[in-house]
Amino acid sequence: MNCLEIQEKIIDLLLGELSPTDEMLVQEHLNSCPLCHEEFQFLSECLQVCTLSEAETCECQFQETYWDEFVVSVHEKITHEKIEKNFPFRIVIPIAASALVAIALGYYFFLRPSPQETVQETLPSYKIDPYEEVYELSPEEAEEFIKMINQRYGE
Repeated sequence: MNCLEIQEKIIDLLLGELSPTDEMLVQEHLNSCPLCHEEFQFLSECLQVCTLSEAETCECQFQETYWDEFVVSVHEKITHEKIEKNFPFRIVIPIAASALVAIALGYYFFLRPSPQETVQETLPSYKIDPYEEVYELSPEEAEEFIKMINQRYGE
């Protein structure tokens, strides 16, 4: 028998409504399958709580239809539970890294200014006139300067 068939027979086992051969098969499966054994423990504890609360609070007995619908209602609640999904890091991180690389490459190839533009923008352009200093000299200094040039380079 598979786990689903065993889990459907756990209530019958707890209520003592199984044939001896079925009871033996279910017990063997419960001893070998930890999931089904856990389900058996849970349902047996639920049954004990229900019978204790019934004996303490109510004089009436549970109807047979309750147990017939119990397994179905438990399975419905289990199937309708929403499983909490973890954040998909294995998908988001590579996509984000790829987007950053694409942005960096796009900037590098399309938006980055050329080195000439950068140099022209950052360096101030000075117009240097080599004779500007000569114009600032007094007439005596200018004559002296011209004599020095003539001596050096000859007239």
